[in-house]
Amino acid sequence: MATLSFDAQWLTLANRALLRVGSKPVLSLDDGSTQANYCNQLLPQAIDSVYSVHPWRDSLKRVQLAPLASAPAYGFAYKFALPTDFARLKSVDVEGEWSLEGQVILTDSESVSIVYSAQPTTPDLAGTVLRDLLVKQLAYLLSIPLTKNDTISGRLLSEFNQALSLAINQDNYIHHEEDTRVAWYDESR
Repeated sequence: MATLSFDAQWLTLANRALLRVGSKPVLSLDDGSTQANYCNQLLPQAIDSVYSVHPWRDSLKRVQLAPLASAPAYGFAYKFALPTDFARLKSVDVEGEWSLEGQVILTDSESVSIVYSAQPTTPDLAGTVLRDLLVKQLAYLLSIPLTKNDTISGRLLSEFNQALSLAINQDNYIHHEEDTRVAWYDESR
């Protein structure tokens, strides 16, 4: 996961999650309150949960990876480190076989290009749907220590799962529409 500093840009998102739990909002994510401390602890988990579950169209990046200086112990000639903001792999462009192991790609190819979901460094980099999912996931995670009420936590988890399912279906539909367009046919219309 990318290193995040949870400044004022994340405050609105965290306060929306706190309100969903029935907790008072905080003035700052570093105010030392119990709520702020839980937000700081659980926000990275919420981001990882949302961004690693699906290759979100709004979060995709394309990069060519640089080989690491050390070679794998055996099996492949090269290893390539994944970007620090890596959340989920969408595709790999490489000649021959490859293997994803931990935070590296192993291969015999000297060149590796990937398309991947990148975790946001600010909430502004997340689209509206993804910000809403982050709020719902964070609210569920916060409900466990703040409410200690399985009914509330279960309801929040159910709301997150329903929203996640809808968001994935919508994102897949958009991917399908983009992937099935035929350039010369669409341009001639």
